[in-house]
Amino acid sequence: MNFGRILNIFIILFIIANIVLFGLYEYKKKTDYSLSAERERQLIEILTENNISIYTLLPKFYPRRKLEVERININTTTYPEQFFDGGYTLKPFENRYSKGNEDLFIHSKAKEVTIEYEKKANTPIENFDKGTVEKIGRELVDRLTLHKNKMVMLSSEPDDDLTKYVLVYNDKAKHNDILFSSYVELAIYKNGDISAKSRRYKPLRFSGSSKKIFPVDEVLYEFMYNIQGKANNEFIKIMGIDIGYYVDDVDKENEKNSATSIIEAEPCYRISLGNGEVHYINAYTNIEIFYTEYD
Repeated sequence: MNFGRILNIFIILFIIANIVLFGLYEYKKKTDYSLSAERERQLIEILTENNISIYTLLPKFYPRRKLEVERININTTTYPEQFFDGGYTLKPFENRYSKGNEDLFIHSKAKEVTIEYEKKANTPIENFDKGTVEKIGRELVDRLTLHKNKMVMLSSEPDDDLTKYVLVYNDKAKHNDILFSSYVELAIYKNGDISAKSRRYKPLRFSGSSKKIFPVDEVLYEFMYNIQGKANNEFIKIMGIDIGYYVDDVDKENEKNSATSIIEAEPCYRISLGNGEVHYINAYTNIEIFYTEYD
């Protein structure tokens, strides 16, 4: 009897069995953590009846761990020097650093640092289109991060009059998870004016065990009920919905009471509307954390 041949057959059968098991596992994950066609159809039907439409794909809702982050410290002495490449003036009572037609503001509250930027232009932007705006945005983001981190642009949207683009950049953790709380938001105007706001965290590592998050349809149903009282029967367009991480006030309070500067961010749904509003909803609890709107 050729034992070598028999062994090879067993090895091949073992490999095939593992491939089949892996395929079944992946199929189960896909069906357990994504909406069936029937659930998606029902969701769209109910939202439409309530003046809400979806113009984006719906994310899968796999269990998620928490994400440990820490604040990125800003040295108020060296940062303006590096940003402007020297030669700036300081108005200390306004926390304003200026050079030419550019102003930089550094606001510090407790442990949180927010950077704001303004530029008053002398001439309008030529060829005011998506490509031109995104090139300007990338150059400014590189300056604001001192060329030390390649943030990812997640949205680039014009207003209805095509006189302004709003661009949002975020940091990413491992496995391409977005950290919504670490951002640079830019408003670039056709007349050449630019404003920006930045708040940064450094993703460190995931912690704890994976926990189930709310399915996307349950999140959208709760969102529908909550927004109906605010929308005044306006038609609502959901232009984007994705899952990332957000540092909320509870996380900051936990940091305050801790001996370390490490904060645990929890998974979060981000819902972007056609009117510029962005809603952040805790994926563990299905409770809205925060929402913002653009002027």
